[in-house]
Amino acid sequence: MALAIFDLDETLVDGDCSSRWVEYMLAQQLADSDSILAEEARLMEDYYRGELDMYDYMAMLLRPLVGMTLAQLEPLVEGYIQQCVAPYIRTAARDRLAQLHKQGDITLIISASPTFLVTPIARYLGMQHGMGVDIELDAEGRITGRAEGVITYQGGKVERLQQWLDGQNINLAGSSFYSDSHNDLPLLDVVEVPVAVTPDATLKQLAQQRGWTVLWW
Repeated sequence: MALAIFDLDETLVDGDCSSRWVEYMLAQQLADSDSILAEEARLMEDYYRGELDMYDYMAMLLRPLVGMTLAQLEPLVEGYIQQCVAPYIRTAARDRLAQLHKQGDITLIISASPTFLVTPIARYLGMQHGMGVDIELDAEGRITGRAEGVITYQGGKVERLQQWLDGQNINLAGSSFYSDSHNDLPLLDVVEVPVAVTPDATLKQLAQQRGWTVLWW
């Protein structure tokens, strides 16, 4: 029994789940299109360069939700998964997850998307665990608009994974990590089996240089 870790956006799912959440908020009339679309596009350019400030991105993503509770978000997230995530899950990803579950491996998503999206997506996929960017709640359980704790982005994914492992009876023996992005190099470097999935140009080059498996999903 080994730990199989997956990035979410552009790995398990064709597309970016946070970007699709922005589009979904617009469709639900929770956000103003002129301001949020321009800001999201600018921040995603920073992401692809590996220069994204995740606190800025999360502030943008959470601004329309300030004052809401997680319970109020649940029906919105359920509709979002059905409309904006389920149709875009890669067939090869479903097949790989089925294979891993059949052989008894533990599956985990670690994503820079917010936890309130990642955990239910993991559950939808039949995965045991999901980990994303945690958000701050006030004393009444309402969203403040800020991220909280270690951000699951770049080296933060390694730090959060280690925190999680410390509380589980699991180690990295035989572990694998599937990702499309050069932003995930810190975590790809610590697992036993790094796998580049439909990789960006930088990750593709590094994977070929290091002899890592490259999959095209």
